[in-house]
Amino acid sequence: MKPYDAKQSQACKICGFELSHNKQGRFTSHIKNEHGISLEMYLLKYYYEPEDLICSYELCNNAVQLYRGIPVNYCSKACRGRGRSEPIVCVICNLKFDTNTRPHRKTKTCSDDCEKKLRSKKTKAWHDSMEINKKQEHFKRIISKTAKTRRKNKTPSWNSGKTGIYSEETIEMIRSATLKQMEEQVFKKTRIEKVLEEYLKEANIEYRYSFILQKRQYDFLLPKYRLIIECDGDYWHANPSVYPEPADWQIERIKRDLEKNEIAKRSGYRIVRFWENDILNNFNYVKSVINDLLATT
Repeated sequence: MKPYDAKQSQACKICGFELSHNKQGRFTSHIKNEHGISLEMYLLKYYYEPEDLICSYELCNNAVQLYRGIPVNYCSKACRGRGRSEPIVCVICNLKFDTNTRPHRKTKTCSDDCEKKLRSKKTKAWHDSMEINKKQEHFKRIISKTAKTRRKNKTPSWNSGKTGIYSEETIEMIRSATLKQMEEQVFKKTRIEKVLEEYLKEANIEYRYSFILQKRQYDFLLPKYRLIIECDGDYWHANPSVYPEPADWQIERIKRDLEKNEIAKRSGYRIVRFWENDILNNFNYVKSVINDLLATT
């Protein structure tokens, strides 16, 4: 950008009129009399490019004003002050944000969603660093504390007293609605499901996510091979290497998984299950098992 200088030769960008200089204001008079605009308006509209008039603060896209025909650096005093320091980069999405407009700048996150993701990430890292026994004790302590707080405040749990109040017809309607949601995939995939799905896409293997069979939901179906793949979380499905003594509700989940296996086999499908630990930490084993099963079809 070449700044406007009244001492230099002037050439009107509208009509081509030329003068050797504008020291006496003759060029300004020409612009005003012939085109009906001021010199400042002429400079803003015809002389400078749009990018020449953008505020120098990198997070601001506002236009700046002219001072004696030359664009100033900043559009406001606020931007001048902010321009003295570098913006902070969000640790989650890598977007730059202004420290003066973000209340949680200490966490270096650009939004509430990113702050929640950061908190969740730190919590998960903390849980992963725990030993298995300490992790179990930690969650038992949380559950016990929650129950104690409910008793103290006399607030029942969400399902308290609801056993047996639904008729068979209502239960069937709830089950049908749930299965419909599963078929339409209106729920979020788990992390291990996303990992496996990414591999199936890369390997160009045709699959169907959230397969319903006899009112049971399965994670992945490879229709060409009649193969069902289940991604089992270590906690929710009681990985024996992590939970050698599963809780009562985990035992019930194991029974349901065995029942699903039998339904799949009776319907002519093969079924294979992978633990969360294998998918996240030993995925080569997962790929080898899948490839072997596909090769033996």
